[in-house]
Amino acid sequence: MHTATNRSFISLLAAALFFVTGLQAAFCEDVTFRTYKDVSGFSCEFPSDWSFAQARNTDRIFTSASAPNATIIIQVIDRAITTEKTAQAQLSALKTEFLNAPSGEILNEGVAPIAGQEAPYLIAGYKAADSDGKQHLFRHVQMAVAAPRVFLLMSFSAPDDIFDAHMRVFQNCSATLEIDAAEPPAPPAKNTGSTGDEAAPAETGGAKATGPEETLIWRHNDDRAFWIAIPEIWSETIDPKEPYSVDMQHPERVEGVIVWVVDMDAASGVKEYADAWEAVLAREVFFMTERLAVPAIDHPGVGLAETPVILREYQGAMNGATVRSVAAFVVNGKRGYTVVGYHFLGDREGEKRIRDAVMSFHLAAP
Repeated sequence: MHTATNRSFISLLAAALFFVTGLQAAFCEDVTFRTYKDVSGFSCEFPSDWSFAQARNTDRIFTSASAPNATIIIQVIDRAITTEKTAQAQLSALKTEFLNAPSGEILNEGVAPIAGQEAPYLIAGYKAADSDGKQHLFRHVQMAVAAPRVFLLMSFSAPDDIFDAHMRVFQNCSATLEIDAAEPPAPPAKNTGSTGDEAAPAETGGAKATGPEETLIWRHNDDRAFWIAIPEIWSETIDPKEPYSVDMQHPERVEGVIVWVVDMDAASGVKEYADAWEAVLAREVFFMTERLAVPAIDHPGVGLAETPVILREYQGAMNGATVRSVAAFVVNGKRGYTVVGYHFLGDREGEKRIRDAVMSFHLAAP
């Protein structure tokens, strides 16, 4: 448990936790930053050497290789479905979890001026295992910020001995937080009365009409010999400078799939092809600059027996925003295929669309 001296120090720290001008200025002198922009409508700054990732539960996680046990997490909670309808209620729900943790205690509570509002926060202490499995006392700052459509549950945690040294990263994150204005609700989709009996486009095959985002069509590329199911709204272009690639993308958003087809001099294994792609070409594609963990799921197959597929995930940046991608690598004879779907980090619907497209990729008629 923390001593009275530590409690006094933490109270002083909490009082000056946010917008300490001198500290922030000193921090900015020797650190470069990049802006993280999230599809849910917020942005903030992080040091350039911190990494961004999205957990399977969609939490946004920010870490540094130089401090493996220091973590910033931003949870995005949909205001329309959560039972806690205020920022304070969100924070109170988390408070119980801290108190139930081993050696858990609340060290300080208050409000701070963040993104034009008084955001409630608390500082907790508890005992937990670090990345090496060793038990340490941790300190944890938890804040709840209200946005038009979501709550942002922003937190920073680290072992006691490094907490103060890295706290300024979270200070800068909260100080630079910007929240987009509320967007007007989209008009309801019109019911066209489709019976499903309409003639389908001759080249693409049939699709049930549900809306421009959800209406899927099969596109068949004859000269490159593949099929793929994509939203009807996506365009399809071939860049004359890259005639071996087919680009299918949303007309207004950073979302789509690119299929690269490479004719090789000799047959290759799919792993060797994927590794060679990463070594030579991946960093030239803005959404494939950083390789992420290998997915636990498998590709369902491309319709040809004994034709394995390798799935890998990547991320990169576009105008300061993080873009995630999933790639399927396939080799058939002396031809290699790289099928990459990309979307803005945090866009769960976009992620599902690009994953469905990549998973649908076929080398035989579906």
